[in-house]
Amino acid sequence: MANTQNEHPDTNADCSGTIRRAAAAASQNYERHFHAAACGYLILTTDGTILDVNQTLVSWTGQSRNALLGTSVVDLMPLADQVLFTSYAVPQLAVAGCFNEMAADLVSMEGGCIPVLLSGVRSEGGSENGEGGDDAVAVDRIAVFNASERRTFERELVAALRKAEAAEAARAAAEEELRDKQKALEDKDRVLQENLEESRKREALLETVLNAADVGLLVVDTHGDTVLTNTHLMSTWRRTAGNIPVGLNEQLVFRADRVTPAAGQDNPIPRAAAGETFSDQLLWFGIGENQMAVNVAARPIKASGVLSGSVIAFSDVTRLVRAVASQEEFVGNVSHELRTPLTSIMGYLDLVLEDERLHPQLVGALNVALHNSERLLTLVSDLLSVASGTKKMERRPVNLAEIIREGVLSIALRAELTGVDVTSEIPASLTADVDPHRLAQVIDNLLTNAVKYSPNGGTVAVRLWQDRQAVRLQVADTGIGMSEAEQAMVFTKFFRGARAVASAVPGVGLGLVITKSIVDAHGGQLSFVSSLGQGSVFTVSLPRTAQGSGS
Repeated sequence: MANTQNEHPDTNADCSGTIRRAAAAASQNYERHFHAAACGYLILTTDGTILDVNQTLVSWTGQSRNALLGTSVVDLMPLADQVLFTSYAVPQLAVAGCFNEMAADLVSMEGGCIPVLLSGVRSEGGSENGEGGDDAVAVDRIAVFNASERRTFERELVAALRKAEAAEAARAAAEEELRDKQKALEDKDRVLQENLEESRKREALLETVLNAADVGLLVVDTHGDTVLTNTHLMSTWRRTAGNIPVGLNEQLVFRADRVTPAAGQDNPIPRAAAGETFSDQLLWFGIGENQMAVNVAARPIKASGVLSGSVIAFSDVTRLVRAVASQEEFVGNVSHELRTPLTSIMGYLDLVLEDERLHPQLVGALNVALHNSERLLTLVSDLLSVASGTKKMERRPVNLAEIIREGVLSIALRAELTGVDVTSEIPASLTADVDPHRLAQVIDNLLTNAVKYSPNGGTVAVRLWQDRQAVRLQVADTGIGMSEAEQAMVFTKFFRGARAVASAVPGVGLGLVITKSIVDAHGGQLSFVSSLGQGSVFTVSLPRTAQGSGS
C-alpha cells in the first residue's frame, strides 16, 4: 500500500482537493438550508446564549439577526415560559441531551406572542461551524416549530369539547329538571286524586244531608236559575205542581190570603238571587186541594265577599196555618157567643143602678159587677179583633190630632190614680187618611200599656207630628221596660213579660198584637226601643196619603 501511495501522489492530491471542495459546497448548502428551513433554528451555548439563528425565526420575531446573536434565548419568552424552559428544557439537555415538544410562546418585537413547539438536542465535541477539533465546544441545537395553527386547532378542539361538556351538562340539567317536573306532576296528580276523592266524599255527604232534611231546599244562582234541589222539594213540588219545572211560577204561588199572586218583591227567588236575607215569608203553592202553605227563608252564598247565589228553604206549614185559622175561628165564634150575654148583663146592671132606692152597699156590689163586666167585654172585643183581623177598614180623611187628644183625656183619670204624669205635644189639627175607630184603638192600647207598665209612677209623653216621609205618633214611658228576649216576643199573641206577670199587671197579651195589625193594615210601621228598668218608646209611622196641617 505504501508503494502504491507513493506511486500515485497526484491522485491523493486530487482526492484531497475534491474533499475540500465538497466540504465547502456542503457548508454553503447547510447555510442555505439553515436559513430557508420552514422551522426556526437556534444554536445556543449550554447557558442559553444565542450563537446563531436562522432567517425563519428572525422573520417571526420581527428582530434582526444581529440583534438576536449574543442574547439569551429566555429573553424571547414571557416570564412563565422562561421558568418552564429553565426548569424543564435546560435540565433535560444537561441530563438526557435532548427534550421534545415543549410548548411555549415567543415574544415578537411588537409585543405579541407567537405559539411555538421547541425540540432540542445537545451535541458534544462539535465546533461552532460543525467541524471537530481541539477547540470544539458543546452546543444546543433548538428546532422551533410555529404552532399557531396547532394552537388554533387545539383552541377549537377545546372550545368544541367545552361546548360538548356544556351541552352534556345542559342535557343532564334538563333531564334533572324533567325528573323534578315529572315528580312534581306526580305529586300534583296524587294531591288532585286525593282532593277528588275528598270532594266526592263531601258531595256524597252534602247530598245525603240535603236529602235527609225534611224541608225543601233550592239553590239558585245570581240570575235566579236553579242550581240544586233536594228530593223533599222535588217530591213536594211534583205533588203540588205536577210536571211544571221547579220555580215560583206566579200562576201557582200566592200570598198569605191564598188569592193574590206572589209577584215582584213577594216572589222570594228574585229577592234571594239579589243577595237578600229574609225569613218567615208565608206563601201558598198550588191551587185547589193540593194547595200548600210554606214558610220561606233565604241566605246568600258568598265566596271572598262575592255573591254567587243563594239557598232558599221551604218549610211546609200547611197544618200549622190551618190550625191557627181554626183557632182564630174558634176564638171568634166563642167571642161572639160571649159578647151577646155580656152586653145584656151590662144593660140590666145599668138599669138596676138607676134605681135610687138601692142600698148603698148593694150599689157598690153592682158597680163592681159592672166594672168586671166591662173588663170582660173589653177582653172579648180584643179576642174578636185578633180573630177577625183588620180586613174591614173604613179609611177617610179625619183630624188625627183630635183622636189623640181624646185618647189622652180618657187615660188621664187612670194615670192620676197610679201617680203617672201624662204630657202631650199635639198640633191643633193634623189630617190623615185613616180609619178613626181603628186609630182610636191604637192610641188607647199604647196609652193603656204605657200607664199600666209604670206601676210606681213616672211620666208618659205623647207626641204627634208629620215630616216629609210620614205622619208619626210617639208614646214614651219611664216604666219597667223590656229585656232583649222579651223584645223579640213583644208582638206574639198572649205573650207577657216576666216582670209584668210578677207585678200582677193586668192584661192577656193582645194589645200590641192588635195595634200592630191595625198599623200594618194602614200601610204603616210600628217600631219601638226599650231598656229594662228605664222604659219604652213606641212609634207609629203612617203614610201621608192626605195633606194635613198643624199648628
